[in-house]
Amino acid sequence: MTKPVFQTLSNNIYCIDALYTAPDVACCYLLVDGEECALIETGTANSVDNVLATFRALSIAAEQLRYIIPTHVHLDHAGGAGALAEHFPNAQVLAHPKGARHLVDPSRLIASSQGVYGAELFHALHGEVVPVATSRVRVINDGENIFVGKRPLTIKHTRGHANHHFCLFDEQSQGWFSGDMFGVSYARQRYTQGAYVMPATTPTQFDPVAYQASVNALCDAKPAVFYLTHFGALAFEESQRECLLRQLDRYTHLGRGFSGDLQSLENGVLDVTQSELKTLAPDKDAQVEAKALTLDAKLNAQGIAWWSQQ
Repeated sequence: MTKPVFQTLSNNIYCIDALYTAPDVACCYLLVDGEECALIETGTANSVDNVLATFRALSIAAEQLRYIIPTHVHLDHAGGAGALAEHFPNAQVLAHPKGARHLVDPSRLIASSQGVYGAELFHALHGEVVPVATSRVRVINDGENIFVGKRPLTIKHTRGHANHHFCLFDEQSQGWFSGDMFGVSYARQRYTQGAYVMPATTPTQFDPVAYQASVNALCDAKPAVFYLTHFGALAFEESQRECLLRQLDRYTHLGRGFSGDLQSLENGVLDVTQSELKTLAPDKDAQVEAKALTLDAKLNAQGIAWWSQQ
C-alpha cells in the first residue's frame, strides 16, 4: 500500500498533496469537524489515490465526507471531482453558478486545456476527467454559509483569476481557502524576509481590476492564514497584499503594450517576478528562483495576452 503524502495542520485541517507534476506543487485540504469533513480542491484524476490513502491513514470513512469543493473548475483544482464523487457517495459537489455546468460536462475544459498543453501532456497531467452526475452538484451563492459538522464556512465569490472562482472563509482558523485568488507561493519562495506571492493569471478569464478587488476583499477580512492550493498554509502578512497588487499593476502595463510577441511578454513577467524576489533574497538567488517559476510565468503571460485582446 502506498504511503499517503499529507501534512497535519492546526485546527483539524490536513494538506493533501495532489502530486500534480511533482510534490509540493498543488494540494487539496481536508477539513474535519466531529463526524463530518469536507475536501476543498480535488486535484486531478491522478490525485485520487493519494486522497483515498490519506482518508485510510486518518481512519475517516468515505461516508463522512459531506462536501467536495473545488474553488473553480480549472482541472488542477477540479479535474478529480467526478472520480472522487464515485468513491464518496454521500458527498455533494459544490460549485459556483457559472462553473457547475463544466463539472457535469467537462468537454470544453478538456478542449481548452489540451489547447494549452497539447493532448499528450494533458493526459499525463490530468488523466481521465470524469463528469459529475447532475444530481450530485449543488450551486452555492456569494455570502452563503455551509456547515461541516458545526463548523461554518462562508462562501465569497472572487473574480479576477476566473469568473467562476470562489473562496471559503473558515471562522475557526480565521483562514481563507483561496484557490488561485491569492496567487502562488511555493516552499522555496518563503524567505526569512517574507514570502514571495506570484499572481495566477492563467488563461482565459484574467481581469486585473477584478483580481485586485478580490485580493483587497480577502485581505480586508484580516485573516490569520491563507490556505493556498499552490502550495500550503501561508501566514498572512500585509506585505503579501502589496506584492500581489504591485505585480498586477505591472502585468496590466505589460498587457497594454502587448504586440503579439508572447515570448517577450513571458520575459516581461519573469522580469517582474525577479524584481519582486530581489526585495526578499540576494540577486543571485532571485535569478535562480525566477527561473524556477518559468512555467508559471509562461501561463501568466498567456492569460495577460488573452486579456489584452479583449
